[in-house]
Amino acid sequence: MSSADWDVEAFLKEAVDTAPDPGHSLHTDSHWATVEPHGAPLPEHGWKLHISSRADNLPELLDALVPALLDARCHFKVARSLPVLVRLNHGQDSPAAVGKAVTVYPEPSRARELGLALAELLRGHEGPRVLSDRRIRADSPVYYRYGPFSARWYAGDKGALALRIPGPDGAFFDAAATLDYRQPSWVTDPFAAADSPHGAGADGPGDVLGGRYRVTRGIYQAAHGNVFRAVETASGREVVVKQARAHVGEGRGGSDARTRLRNERRVLEAARGIEGLPEFLDHFAHGDDEFLVTSDAGSTNLLVHVRLHGAFLHPAHTAYGAPPAGFLRMMTELAGTLCALHDRGVVMRDLTPRNIVLGEKRAVLIDLALAALDGLHLPGGTAGFAPARQLADEPPRAEDDCYALGMALGYAATGMLPLTGTAVPGLARTRMLQSLGALYGATQRDFVRLLGALTDDRPAAAREALRALAAGEWFGTQAASAAPAGHAPVGGAEPETEPEQLAGHALGTLLGAVDRYLLDAPATAIGGVDASVYTGSAGVGLELLHHQDHPDVPRAVTRLAAHTAAASRRVGLAPGLYAGTTGIRIFRALALRAGYAAEPPREDVPPEPTDDMLSGMAGVGLGHLLLYDTEGGAAHLDLAREHAARMLSRSEPLMAVTPDSGLPHGAGVDPSFGYAHGLAGVVDFLVALAARDQDPAVARGALARAHELRRRAADLVAASAAPSAVPITASWCQGLAGAARALHHAGTLFDEPALRAAALSAAHACADWVPRMENLSQCCGVSGVGSALVELARDSGDERCWEGAGRAARQLLTRSAGPDEAPSFIDLDGQDAPLSWGMGVAGALAFLRRLAQPAQRDLLPPVLPG
Repeated sequence: MSSADWDVEAFLKEAVDTAPDPGHSLHTDSHWATVEPHGAPLPEHGWKLHISSRADNLPELLDALVPALLDARCHFKVARSLPVLVRLNHGQDSPAAVGKAVTVYPEPSRARELGLALAELLRGHEGPRVLSDRRIRADSPVYYRYGPFSARWYAGDKGALALRIPGPDGAFFDAAATLDYRQPSWVTDPFAAADSPHGAGADGPGDVLGGRYRVTRGIYQAAHGNVFRAVETASGREVVVKQARAHVGEGRGGSDARTRLRNERRVLEAARGIEGLPEFLDHFAHGDDEFLVTSDAGSTNLLVHVRLHGAFLHPAHTAYGAPPAGFLRMMTELAGTLCALHDRGVVMRDLTPRNIVLGEKRAVLIDLALAALDGLHLPGGTAGFAPARQLADEPPRAEDDCYALGMALGYAATGMLPLTGTAVPGLARTRMLQSLGALYGATQRDFVRLLGALTDDRPAAAREALRALAAGEWFGTQAASAAPAGHAPVGGAEPETEPEQLAGHALGTLLGAVDRYLLDAPATAIGGVDASVYTGSAGVGLELLHHQDHPDVPRAVTRLAAHTAAASRRVGLAPGLYAGTTGIRIFRALALRAGYAAEPPREDVPPEPTDDMLSGMAGVGLGHLLLYDTEGGAAHLDLAREHAARMLSRSEPLMAVTPDSGLPHGAGVDPSFGYAHGLAGVVDFLVALAARDQDPAVARGALARAHELRRRAADLVAASAAPSAVPITASWCQGLAGAARALHHAGTLFDEPALRAAALSAAHACADWVPRMENLSQCCGVSGVGSALVELARDSGDERCWEGAGRAARQLLTRSAGPDEAPSFIDLDGQDAPLSWGMGVAGALAFLRRLAQPAQRDLLPPVLPG
């Protein structure tokens, strides 16, 4: 039997059934086959052992390992199948999981003894390095780290759930594995003893690579190998050194990261002298790893540049002109380099924004590891930029690079990455062209035609467009005007949107997926323990309470109420509106009022001392006001008053964030301004209390802070129009959408024209951003902006707000990975909390529901009563 046909589960079942000690059980899930010895306790955490293996060698390794583990009567798990191990060792889903073919959970007193015995037993077996761990000995694939034996979730920073290990005196250790070794401060490494010379040994390359390249800083950290900036010690020349780790990303024929590194050297040598490529300098080995040295192309790639400094093609650019000179020059340089590569028989096959370096003199293409030359190529590509035919491993063609260049230029122009995982062939191309059409209409016709031609599935059209661009003969020329528009509409026709239909699709997605991602999730998965409004079951339940006419909703809400109560008991949560028990209590109160059974949450964590809305005092105070409206009780109003008094006693809000977002000054982002963690949330709470209380001090404090928010909003509205601004400037959490709602509530309550005008100004700025937003969520994206626009449009009748809300619905479709008749707004398997209000489907549904029926309230009861 070949290794490809070998069955891990069948092997383990036979081993368990025939073991001298029959007291073991075997169970499996989608990733792991787990063996448990009857009667042996499994501690919550301790020194776990990881045994690394190549997929081809796993049968041989398990032949030696499993009898020893059964004899030791310890819990262990094995990658369920060889395809699972291959995927694990590629590191794309979880880089820190590379190499962890087997995980062993020894009793604390036996960790050292068992680890040393296994390391001796498995000497000579090969496997990828486990980066999160230390290696017991250099000639054996046995590693160790201190970590959880079963997932235990705790409320972490700003209410977010995190895997943690409790220690003495209230200390916690963040337990999630990373690409570096870490251990709690209160434990002692059991393998670092004097009689264990291999324990805790570093097997990395050190700070001087190859004996002559002194590392100055890291550029990129990845499972398959790091990338460093270094100086050649003899000459002082600045270079880039790329590492390829042994056995990582192993594919057919045993090719791995080192194979791709060797291929890159081969191609760079063949392409020597082409402008716009790094120069090959050196190639050497250190242990099992290999290193490639090239000239230093520059410090910033296109992906990072656009994320930090904004897109190249701003909507306010001069109508009907060519793109800005710098953007045009970059396009021409990239096209010229590609044409020169193609002339030498090279197809790059991995042209992405990350692989375009913006050097001091020109744009440079890097990372030719997948390139094809002389009939040889390695499979793979980057989803979104590689055409479908390349990802299906069809023979390389020059137009594969044309497609990738078109998508990369689309990202550079709009700031939006191309869609991945599209359900219909050609849909990613259509969506990119639709995005361009929504942004520029006819004002950038030549550019839109260029992208249409580069991504055309007819080879001649793509190659001709590339040659014309490289020669500077596209913009304003016959080539552009002659490009066929009929094959795909220039800019793409904007999708037709009916809010009720879109809401129906979102509701169907939510109901169809809620069991898998929340209700049936195990307690070890975050979906099984997240009860919050922001990312968990309370937020989904709150939205579904608005859809009780659907026959499947009562069952879902009943189960969500039970899930919320159970999950909140598994994890100690602090009071908090969006990330805490206050929001859970609102869901419970509204569910009880609608006739559902609902138990209260457990609450055993002290409240956060900050004033923010997400998990701090502003949110707790507002939550109690909403509970006061829902179920009565003077205690709720009294508690809100206490929080307000503490806030008003300080001259400045006590925030969990600072104005420094980590982005450049021109990005137009100030976290301390926004709704989730900033002034806008404080204002909304104080306004809500002033609307329900007769205390003039509260009213004065709310009005004063509302005007401070108005002044700061004016600055951010101006900043949001700058070419260097980034999309989150318009968001609910940190940007203008949340502030617009808070200003609107304050202007309404106090009848202040200046506040109402500021709210509309912020809303209009948000509306302008909608076609440039790739994030579709409530928190950071389109749905949050759309919800704000609907509220202001409904209350003020403002046409620009109505138009912006409709544009937000169209943007949901324009960024949909499914066709218009079956849209897919959220990648359910590609992100955290995919069904949630804050990040996922429930948030999109909340916006679409209100757009279809503006009289309905938002997810939570209204800030202003009545």
